Amino acid sequence: MDRLERLEAIEEIRLLKARYFRFMDTKQFDLLPALFTADVTVLTPDGGIHLQGANEFASSLRHSLEYSVSVHQGFLDEIEILDTQNATGIWAMQDVIDWTTTHPVQGWKSIIGRGHYHETYRKTGGTWRIATLTLMRLRLDIV
Repeated sequence: MDRLERLEAIEEIRLLKARYFRFMDTKQFDLLPALFTADVTVLTPDGGIHLQGANEFASSLRHSLEYSVSVHQGFLDEIEILDTQNATGIWAMQDVIDWTTTHPVQGWKSIIGRGHYHETYRKTGGTWRIATLTLMRLRLDIV
């Protein structure tokens, strides 16, 4: 992969992550599965499997965020292209979420979270997609 191809891949992954945040915040949950590999794995901070599958993850996000106002921000990305089909990334993040009632599982009214997304990406069908995702929070303020 030459330098230009590497830069193009990095930019495609940045756009992928931007769409992930926008689709969540604008409640376009039906568009989310296309951002992930079919076998996407969401990992817990200790490395355990939280869930697997693009539709399952999108459904989980819908369940958690459908009745909220959320703002997710990712910045200071560190993207490494491993080869023509695989890449890794770390994103500094902040999310601010207010639920109309409370979070459906945790019971929170609102949160402000800060930390990092640790991800892998795989190019399938000519498109970069999120293959694994781990959210490592450094701080979580809960109301």
